[in-house]
Amino acid sequence: MLTVQEKRDALLEEDLCDHCLGRQFAKLGHGLENYERGAILRELEEVDEDSFVKENIPEDAEPGGSCEVCKDVFEKLDHWRKLVTDSFDRYEFDTFLIGIRPPGDAIEAEEELWEEYGIEWTEPIKTELSRLTGKRVEQEMDIKVDFTRPDVNAIIEMEETKDRVEMDVNSLLIYGQYNKFSREIPQTEWHCRNCRGSGCDECDWTGKQYPTSVQEEIQPPFLRETKGIEAKFHGGGREDVDARCFGRREFVLEIVEPLDRDIDLQELAQEVNNSQEKVEIYSVRPAGKDEIEEIKEKHADKMYRADIKLSEEVDEEKLEELQQIEGTVEQRTPQRVEHRRADKIRKREVYRILCEKKSEKNIELVVNAEAGTYIKEMIHGDEGRSDPSVSGILGVEAECTALDVLDVEK
Repeated sequence: MLTVQEKRDALLEEDLCDHCLGRQFAKLGHGLENYERGAILRELEEVDEDSFVKENIPEDAEPGGSCEVCKDVFEKLDHWRKLVTDSFDRYEFDTFLIGIRPPGDAIEAEEELWEEYGIEWTEPIKTELSRLTGKRVEQEMDIKVDFTRPDVNAIIEMEETKDRVEMDVNSLLIYGQYNKFSREIPQTEWHCRNCRGSGCDECDWTGKQYPTSVQEEIQPPFLRETKGIEAKFHGGGREDVDARCFGRREFVLEIVEPLDRDIDLQELAQEVNNSQEKVEIYSVRPAGKDEIEEIKEKHADKMYRADIKLSEEVDEEKLEELQQIEGTVEQRTPQRVEHRRADKIRKREVYRILCEKKSEKNIELVVNAEAGTYIKEMIHGDEGRSDPSVSGILGVEAECTALDVLDVEK
């Protein structure tokens, strides 16, 4: 491996600009830019790893310059800055990141240097360009670079025939909780079963199985104010279409490519709640980038209330036997969902059951159960696929006529 002195002496023969010379030693010294390293390497007769300090920077060191490696890109730093800031005009944001696609021949020339002199102490040209351009944008617009999840990512295409900026805009994520008071709407839009969304007589040419959904009742004000192109709804599980939810189910509303981010979430939540009576939302706030995955993976236990119609009257003493359901319930994939879910037996825990007789053939059941328990099947037995069941224990047919989610574990 070459020493700093040997590598410097050899590279001086390549007629590099200060940026490209200094970049071959980018990992030496602290708080310096590469053009300053390059100027130090030209100034000092003898150099080593300790030479890269501020005291050794020549007074005339300055950014810019051109050579056969960089192809003029460092002469155009203000041009790249302006391309980016002009591209930012349409968007409202707090954090950004710069991505760089350098000219192809610059990348090839740099790789040839690495093959000849090694990659010890080097950094890629696109890293330096990203940093220098980002600093200029940061200074001009008073915004911050974010290396983890910026609001916008500006990718500069530096090929001479393209010379443009591509904008990659991160979604705006909004956390909330909802209750659903209707037994006629799903959580998200359902395509018509007949036409698969293209529109037909059966769906009155809407392409939808149901006129609206929880998502469609929630998203309009947020889309309007952010000017996003679409919204995606990520729920922490979902209740059946005909089940109400009073347990404040968690969700994240994802606004895709928003132009505006500075919105009053509380005011928009109030607008949603005042505009209709099917859905109510609570606890809205900005969501973290990991919260979609977190709420989807959360194994949230739930409490349900079920109205049950029996085919025959059952006395109070027999109803007490429903306590036998507490414990492990084995449920084979229900017939109503077997077309879209794997056929297997799932074991779920039922923690508590409370039963109240309402009339001769009607009872109310309050069930506290593990996430993923099929409550309707636990009631009617699903032709023996769910065991134990209300129907099996009572020895009569049992139909769930109404189901409510009372609580969702947070």
